[in-house]
Amino acid sequence: MDEAFSTSAQLLKEPLSFAELISSGAHFEVDTAHFNSNYCDDFNASDDGEEDVNEEEIEHEALISPWTRSFAELRELMTPIDEHIYKRITRAGVKEQGLVPDKARVALRYSAYWEGQSAPFDSSMLRGTKFEFETGQNVVLEGLEAAVRSMYIYEQSEFIISYKLLFHELGCPPRIKPHADGLFKIEVIGFTLIGDGQSLEQIAPEDRNKFSVVYPKAQDMHLHGKDCVKRGSYRNAITAFERAVASLNYCRLADEKDEVQQNELLITLYTNLMICYNKLNKPARVCTSMKALRLLTRNQPSCKALFQEGRALAALGEYEQARQAFVLAQVKQPNNKEISEEIINMEQRVSKYEKSMREIWSRALGNKEKEKQKDKEDQKQKHDSNETEANNEINESVNQQFRRDFESQLEEFEKSSLRSLHMSRKMYTDKEFHVLRLLAKAHNMKLSLSSLDVDQMTLTKLQLK
Repeated sequence: MDEAFSTSAQLLKEPLSFAELISSGAHFEVDTAHFNSNYCDDFNASDDGEEDVNEEEIEHEALISPWTRSFAELRELMTPIDEHIYKRITRAGVKEQGLVPDKARVALRYSAYWEGQSAPFDSSMLRGTKFEFETGQNVVLEGLEAAVRSMYIYEQSEFIISYKLLFHELGCPPRIKPHADGLFKIEVIGFTLIGDGQSLEQIAPEDRNKFSVVYPKAQDMHLHGKDCVKRGSYRNAITAFERAVASLNYCRLADEKDEVQQNELLITLYTNLMICYNKLNKPARVCTSMKALRLLTRNQPSCKALFQEGRALAALGEYEQARQAFVLAQVKQPNNKEISEEIINMEQRVSKYEKSMREIWSRALGNKEKEKQKDKEDQKQKHDSNETEANNEINESVNQQFRRDFESQLEEFEKSSLRSLHMSRKMYTDKEFHVLRLLAKAHNMKLSLSSLDVDQMTLTKLQLK
């Protein structure tokens, strides 16, 4: 009988609906033309994009079934959870965090075995990775989720789960026998609450201003936002946090206790919003959230809020204010290395910024000085040019008068009986001396300097031959 249900898998001619299979049954036909003895499918999890690990790398003992005799004998050693599940704890968990709850993302390792078989028909260890799923979403076998919901974090347990919570009466021959109970070896690695992203939509319109109704739903939205942050979905996290804030601000408070609860959750939500805004490079919104936090905390924001404000102000170029925010955060947590590193980085950025500003102003002022100097030179050159032109005009006028006067003297000398005339050289400029020589030559005279006295020059009449 066992040979009729060997573990060799075969392909089907048409796809099979799993939902139809476990509800009302389904008809299918095996495709014998494409037999593949190595074909293997997983029942409860996809590989999430991770590479499969070779079976040789997995410890063989970790995959061997802890019980290969009849399930009836093993049930005698177990404790019934309900009529369909029996449990045996092999390692106690940590009870402080409670049992795995609804609306949680749980991470676990598991292996599943059929009765009397030592090799698992499904195991997360064969995929070399932990298996994760969200409770309350009906994404895994009913029996597997029920077993996990009975466990604490870090607990290891063995379960016999009835076929009624697995593959039901029909099973899926030849891989899954009809009425096949399963032995599951499970280890809970951890879990986090994920809340409910649709919780606020579940509130009736007439109850949306009632704090007692809105508060637990806002907590669900907060948990959903935190889960989004862990998965790197910051935009969805911001949406969840903002909706929770809006719902809380719309509520009417019955007493001081409601006000305290509202403030505490709003402070947490605004702080988480600041983190997400910084992740998406929206520093202005961080500062807006900080204003709301200062009102809620009476201007006593937490270290985390001050740290996020410092980062936002630095991104806005407000380096001095950013430094002050980091210093205030360090006062609250003096031994926080991350804050110290940010302060050091801020000092370096401020120093670099001041240096660049000095260079910019230096270049700007240097250009202005050069422009002023150029203007002065241009004005001086223009003044000198104007002065030169004026002097030239004056000199030209003076030269003409000098020529007329000297020619008059030459004519008188020419009419006189004197043969030579002594004159002082210092009385005339070089230009005037040159003019005198030219005029003397024109009147058949010679103007010569004395070789004995540099100040004496002699005008002599030339004899005509």
